[in-house]
Amino acid sequence: MLEDKDFEFVDDAPVTNEEVEEPITDDDFTLTEVDSTIHEQKFQTKPTTFTKDAFRRFKKNKSSVAATFILGTLIALSIIIPIVDRNDIGTNHPKEIFLSPKLFDAGTGFWDGTEKYKNIPVDVSEMPNAATEEEKQEHWWPSPDVYTQRSAISKKKFTDLMYVDSVSNFGKEGYVHFGFHRNELKGNEYVEFSSQIIDELELAADSLYLSVFDTYDAAKIQAKEGKEGFDLPANYALGDTALYFVYYEGETKQEVQLVDYAARHDIGSAVASYKKDKVDIANIITTATGKTTFNKARFAVKMATAGEQDKVCALIGGLAFESSFADEETNAIFTAMSFTDATKALSKTTNDKFAYWSSTGLRTAYLSKSYFCSFVYDTYEATYGTMVDKNFSIKDLLRYQKNGWISFKTPLGDSTLQDYDTLGFYLDVNNFTCQILDAEKCPVTKPLTIDDFDYPTPNSSGVVVDKNIVCQATVCRYKQYGYSKMPKYLMGTDESGKDMLKYVFEGLRTSLLVAIITFAICFTFGVVWGSISGYFGGNVDLIMERITDILGRIPFMVLMTLLILHWGSSLPMFVMALCTTGWIGTASLTRTQFYRFRGREYVLASRTLGASDARLIAKHIFPNGLGTIITAEVLVIPGVIFSEANIAYLGLGLQNVSSLGVILSDNQKWLSGHPYLLLFPSIIIALLMISFNLFGNGLRDAVNPSLKGED
Repeated sequence: MLEDKDFEFVDDAPVTNEEVEEPITDDDFTLTEVDSTIHEQKFQTKPTTFTKDAFRRFKKNKSSVAATFILGTLIALSIIIPIVDRNDIGTNHPKEIFLSPKLFDAGTGFWDGTEKYKNIPVDVSEMPNAATEEEKQEHWWPSPDVYTQRSAISKKKFTDLMYVDSVSNFGKEGYVHFGFHRNELKGNEYVEFSSQIIDELELAADSLYLSVFDTYDAAKIQAKEGKEGFDLPANYALGDTALYFVYYEGETKQEVQLVDYAARHDIGSAVASYKKDKVDIANIITTATGKTTFNKARFAVKMATAGEQDKVCALIGGLAFESSFADEETNAIFTAMSFTDATKALSKTTNDKFAYWSSTGLRTAYLSKSYFCSFVYDTYEATYGTMVDKNFSIKDLLRYQKNGWISFKTPLGDSTLQDYDTLGFYLDVNNFTCQILDAEKCPVTKPLTIDDFDYPTPNSSGVVVDKNIVCQATVCRYKQYGYSKMPKYLMGTDESGKDMLKYVFEGLRTSLLVAIITFAICFTFGVVWGSISGYFGGNVDLIMERITDILGRIPFMVLMTLLILHWGSSLPMFVMALCTTGWIGTASLTRTQFYRFRGREYVLASRTLGASDARLIAKHIFPNGLGTIITAEVLVIPGVIFSEANIAYLGLGLQNVSSLGVILSDNQKWLSGHPYLLLFPSIIIALLMISFNLFGNGLRDAVNPSLKGED
């Protein structure tokens, strides 16, 4: 066995044929500079806060910035306009109702305070004998009781003579379309077109004739109108009609037939007397009944319903009586019952005593002759323009004198308001002078003369002192209403004459106030409730969720109605009612976010390091879920406005307070005639909804901690 001593290491061992590597020295570690360019740069970013970083991300979302600008503008206008706009919306202004929105001068065709009307019936009674159609149309006007100011009407365009199957103002002639639909009979053997009851009728010494009872078929209509193309109303068959005298003996109804059942009658056709021009129906009645005195009677046109036709009608062109009663009231009854113009007869209402004919079946007009007109109506000129020969208040005239706008003198001295209250207006018909002193302010546009007054008979000196003197003056009405110039309402006025611009933005302010307060309360309570439920889970979550389920299953509208009926609709009570269940959605969403984030690693790490539950909730979980919560909950504000509008439609809205919901509810009935009353509030609500949605999207990205530092 070899031992260590048997070997000896020597330094001079023989060198092999392989190259020997040189030993490493300090010179081998010398730094060699390859490139003289320095590549190091300063750190470009700066330390920032969460708020600054969120604001930077929010600014990059251009749609959210635009939405924020719109919201800010609406909020600013809701504060500024009710303060700057001095128009009174607390009281009604009946003379300034339904003025159209106006921004530009009349005639521009857009937003100019005018309204376009089509096919409005025209009064053609004026100038009926004019030589030319153009001369006639110069004097034809649509409904002067509605479109009162002729200077406000422009661009008139008339239709040709039209035949319409309805009653229209200023319509002429036509036929009473009287009959039935089979499904309307309800077991009746006939239908009636009957006059009102005549309480007392005495036929002993007076005459009563039937002079007109005309019914028509298609051929007779064509002959009367002088052209072909007219037929019976669509799907109707011509029925048999008869004229009856109906009277009562006690409660028993008795009848006397005056005209036979026939499909068509001529003038004066009656029982056994078809060729006479008129028929002595007094003789027929007394002969048939043996009576001359009737305490309760009426006349009725009856149509038999026998046959298989589903629709049967009669076309009555005229029904007229001639009477010679000594009693003027009885003569007036038969005059009122008579008609040869069917359109006028049908246009009479229940306020026209004795003239109203009723029917147990269909009753309308057929082939009423009418002219219609399309035109542009300047609502501002009609309301504020100059009116000629206007009945003017003497008391206003005296007030203008007191203000120094006008002067008038008589030998008795100046008339004053005090004199008027005690004695009346002083007027010397032989020595009256008038002068306009301040044309800028005085509503009376030209000096008055004695011919402008309607006064009682003066005394021997030509003097009248009376309260009943009437003045006819040419008046500039916007000055009369207290304006220095003709006003413009950008959003028009409503049925009470309220300025819609101020009314809408005052309503917006109220709606925003209600919505923001409701949002703040619901958001705060909902976040706290949802945080506790979602963080602790288990039995705590189970109990809290059951409470939420019970409240959430109560129909919102029922709960709201009960609370408002019990507490009233004042603003605090209304907010409280909205908050009763309004927090449930926020609580549910918050609970979901807490379930999502409470098991994340950073939460477990913070808990391991000793973070309290409150810190974990407020600092670690809630900020991460805030983006989703904010995005959804920011829409609560327009949602509250919508809810308030819905409740207002049920008549349970805010009382004595203007809001967008109340405005929409009050004006819904004017949608067809004056749509602008709903258009502007609706546009504002739409802007609120869109803007809050876009604002919420930007806010979601801004407050999301996971996006911090991203470009």
